[in-house]
Amino acid sequence: MEGSLILLFPVILPILAGLLAGTVPLFREKKPCRIWTGCFLLLSSALMLFCAWKKPGEGLTLWRFTESIPVRLSLDSLSRFFLALTAVMWPMAGFYSFEYMDHEREEHRFHAFYLATQGILSGLTMADGLVTFYLFYEAMTLITLPLVLHTRTREAIAAAVKYLIYSVFGASAALLGIFYLNHACATLSFVPGGSLLLPPDGRGALLWVSLAMILGFGTKAGMFPLHGWLPTAHPEAPAPASAVLSGVITKMGVLGVIRVVFYCVGADALRGTWVQTVWMSLALITVFMGSMQALSEDLFKKRLAYSSVSQISYILFGLSTLTASGFEGALLHVLFHSAIKITLFMTAGAVICKTGLTRVSGLQGLGRRMPLVFVLFTVVSLGLIGIPPTGGFISKWFIAAGALDLSSGFAFAGPAVLLLSAILTAAYLLPVSIRGFFVPVSSGHGAEPSAPESPVKRVKVGPLIWVPMLLLTLLTVAGGMFPDRLVSFFRLTASGLL
Repeated sequence: MEGSLILLFPVILPILAGLLAGTVPLFREKKPCRIWTGCFLLLSSALMLFCAWKKPGEGLTLWRFTESIPVRLSLDSLSRFFLALTAVMWPMAGFYSFEYMDHEREEHRFHAFYLATQGILSGLTMADGLVTFYLFYEAMTLITLPLVLHTRTREAIAAAVKYLIYSVFGASAALLGIFYLNHACATLSFVPGGSLLLPPDGRGALLWVSLAMILGFGTKAGMFPLHGWLPTAHPEAPAPASAVLSGVITKMGVLGVIRVVFYCVGADALRGTWVQTVWMSLALITVFMGSMQALSEDLFKKRLAYSSVSQISYILFGLSTLTASGFEGALLHVLFHSAIKITLFMTAGAVICKTGLTRVSGLQGLGRRMPLVFVLFTVVSLGLIGIPPTGGFISKWFIAAGALDLSSGFAFAGPAVLLLSAILTAAYLLPVSIRGFFVPVSSGHGAEPSAPESPVKRVKVGPLIWVPMLLLTLLTVAGGMFPDRLVSFFRLTASGLL
């Protein structure tokens, strides 16, 4: 190994902790397993934040396939952001899972893979080049697969197989692109603005390769037409897994797209080409399609899964504009969507583990029985719609501004589709709150509504559920009210790329 060893600790520590959690018999008992998991979630996140804050100047070479293809970790402004994002979001869902998993079997197995995934994500975000990124990217797919099939029902196994097939297909497309870029670029290491060697008149194949890689990494981000795994996997995975699949794992697909377009190929090579047109078109199709499917879906977690399909393509559309404003808005939406969607899935999980209800049509009066949970759900829903002063408003403002900077028809089509999707988002999220607070309370599973004068029986929700939800909600609102530092950081990142 060559370089700063501090970068290795956020990777190896949670992986080893997860290995022990899954193999030591003591951790089959809930209390020791939770103490162990909680301690290493906090320790690993602290190390990740330390690296993101301090930014060690020297990278770390773990291995060399050849002299020009190392497995190497390093930190730039983009990796610092994604590393910090994971460090904040991962323990939120992890501590939430302690109360949620009371109604699940083999809790130690879930926490073992959950811890190990945190280490893999640390390596992925700190990858110095495409080869290192790809190795951790594939490891991420394999290590998160058990989280999807945790319940081991027939449906969960089918969902996990679908997740694996889509992921392998997307990763294969990305791998083909890596082979090509190894000859088309000066280096496979990430260079702001790209390191392309090809002259403008020799880029015919490059455009096809770029599209293949955008689609390949876009698979994990749920971009049409390779979005099908998301609405299948989310309803079957435990709610904490669904939360981080939507809030964090899908963002690693976004990170892959950013690395290819802005750090390998270069935005100038794609600006004004048919690839940019196809990319923007697919992103807008996904935004609209996901919202429409969420509107018609009654299964609570599946509705949120289709919402993720739509909202993550807001990010992809912002990136596809290849403008500074679009790029800044995309990274802002990475942050705020992560906080919002984790909170939304936590709400669905709280409803499932406390009442057994899984469908939106059965949530009448539940807001009066779980008031804090539904208040937080409502606030972050407003953020996802894009209502000020939440962070969702800020991120969507910048994405729309990026579209308006274009000289093509997308300058009109982009904001129009985003506005229509915002209306649809209100149409599929706000009825949950309305049904929860203003429809008479249901007395049980599928039972008739109780009489108006009947006392409301509260559902007990512990702090391990509502505290993470509250913190993420505060992040959503505070980020919208005081966005200046975030905007400045992302503007500085964009300035070196565009």
